[in-house]
Amino acid sequence: AGSLTTMFIMSKTIVDERYGDKMNQSQLKDAIVEYQRKCAKKYDVLDIDVDAFPTEISNRMTKTAGKVAHKGGEVSYVRYAYKAYEKWGWKKFAKTIRHELIHVHQVQNNKPSGHGYSFKKLVEPLDTHRHCEKFSTPNYLVTCKGCGETTGRQKKSKLVKYPHKYQCSRCGGDLVSSKN
Repeated sequence: AGSLTTMFIMSKTIVDERYGDKMNQSQLKDAIVEYQRKCAKKYDVLDIDVDAFPTEISNRMTKTAGKVAHKGGEVSYVRYAYKAYEKWGWKKFAKTIRHELIHVHQVQNNKPSGHGYSFKKLVEPLDTHRHCEKFSTPNYLVTCKGCGETTGRQKKSKLVKYPHKYQCSRCGGDLVSSKN
């Protein structure tokens, strides 16, 4: 990799011009690992050891852009969806990396995991999001006959198979499902 890396701060966020939008999976993994180390050094609010867990890239993930697996207070791995990177590009995908590092911080520091208070207070300092936007098209749609509210599902869940057993959380109307 080239040694001429231009780094600068934009609204408290690390931006590295070397990371582009056309990396293959191996290059992306290397970039993520390097970026995680930079974030661990840059953001004082993060108390994490990024060398304590492996970073993985998945071709199969479609519901979430990132996942922190943990057991017994230790991070087992952090996995990222290659499809999310392909759709969003590096700049937007980097927000997901910072998002997942908050989860790592929670686990490694015995904080409550999830997107509650301990997570929320780190979102702004890391210039990231609390919840990830969708990056894939759902396989199924569930629509309310009453108000027209529609939600997507990737798998053929009970809601998709038996929509008549459920009602709309918005208006209480009947639901129908369809293949997207």
